[in-house]
Amino acid sequence: NMLQLFSAAVFVLVSTQLFLDLKRMQSHPLFKVFLVYLVLMTIATLRSDDIARNLDSIVRYTSPFILLFMVSIYFTDRELRKALLFFIALVGLIPLTSSLYHLVSGQMNAYTLHGYDRLLGGYKNLHNMALMTLVFLSLWTFWLIQARSMFHSIVLLGVIGLGCLTLYKTYIRTGILGFAVFVATALLFGKKYRTLAIATVLGAIAMMLSSDLQHRFGDFLLIFDTESVMLDKRKLGSGRWGIWSMSMSEYMAQPMWDKILGIGLGGQRLMTLDWVKLFHSKHITLDPHNDQLLLLYQIGPIGVLCYLAMQWGVFRAAKEILAMPHADRFARTLALFSISFTAMVFVTNSVSNSFVHRTSPGWYYWCFCGLLFAEYADLKRKAAAADLEIKVVPSSA
Repeated sequence: NMLQLFSAAVFVLVSTQLFLDLKRMQSHPLFKVFLVYLVLMTIATLRSDDIARNLDSIVRYTSPFILLFMVSIYFTDRELRKALLFFIALVGLIPLTSSLYHLVSGQMNAYTLHGYDRLLGGYKNLHNMALMTLVFLSLWTFWLIQARSMFHSIVLLGVIGLGCLTLYKTYIRTGILGFAVFVATALLFGKKYRTLAIATVLGAIAMMLSSDLQHRFGDFLLIFDTESVMLDKRKLGSGRWGIWSMSMSEYMAQPMWDKILGIGLGGQRLMTLDWVKLFHSKHITLDPHNDQLLLLYQIGPIGVLCYLAMQWGVFRAAKEILAMPHADRFARTLALFSISFTAMVFVTNSVSNSFVHRTSPGWYYWCFCGLLFAEYADLKRKAAAADLEIKVVPSSA
């Protein structure tokens, strides 16, 4: 489709440009880890049974990192970084407006799943709708922290409130859980402990008062139910518990080299076949609904560790910025935003097909990480220049 063609075109363009700037890319803190990841992805591609069918996966799994390096290298000016964040925040108002229109006009009733009338908004997929709303909600929260006037704060609070409403109306647990993790992490690392405690209490009250939330998240408690003999835990979490356990059993039964290097691109569909045959009457193929497992089955455990190592690199850079005495308000807010967003991505990747499987959310996440590394490099240059100036002045005197 046109979106896939656009993604492929962007992938080719940024890859070509990045290859021309390979020297600058090599100095990036995540370059060596990405190189290992790229080698494993190449091996997985060559081991694929149907390369043509999995061509989009190559773009899906590598283009976000290429975007990371591009943004890190070229957004050296802070005003450009601010402008990009502001522009993306404005872009988010378009799907929000569309979602509110569908909500007010009652068009959301055209899509029903698991007994709920779901809000698709401007998207054709519920999870895309929830994850993109989650991305924009997080970015609007960034600008709320940055706000310096009461008027801007009120406007942003209103936008965030409406965004939360549209996210809730999707009834997608991954999105709701992700935003809760983002807010909690931001408050924790922002050292707003009292606000975190209040938010936790309010969240608990909301869970107790909302039958919808209890129903949507009740499966988690049922996992530990040892009394109900009629309960098939393989159906819990829209089948996630069964898909995870059965696919992992299938993966562990593979030959040693397949466990080390993965099955190859598309291998995740083979790992879930037993669950599909057992619980689906239609002849379909499914991913494992867990992005950590998605990578594990295709490129092996080393590939998963590479992805997590790059996330850890983001966390470390953000923590270092927070510790810099000369880091200003924008730098600290960006670092706090990156830590919170990374925590959110880690959690949502662990419970669903999120920022790896879905290209657009992955692009936004690693783009934000690129802005963080650009800010990090800028601060390091300024600190080095300041140290040099301190050393030169006494010697000349």
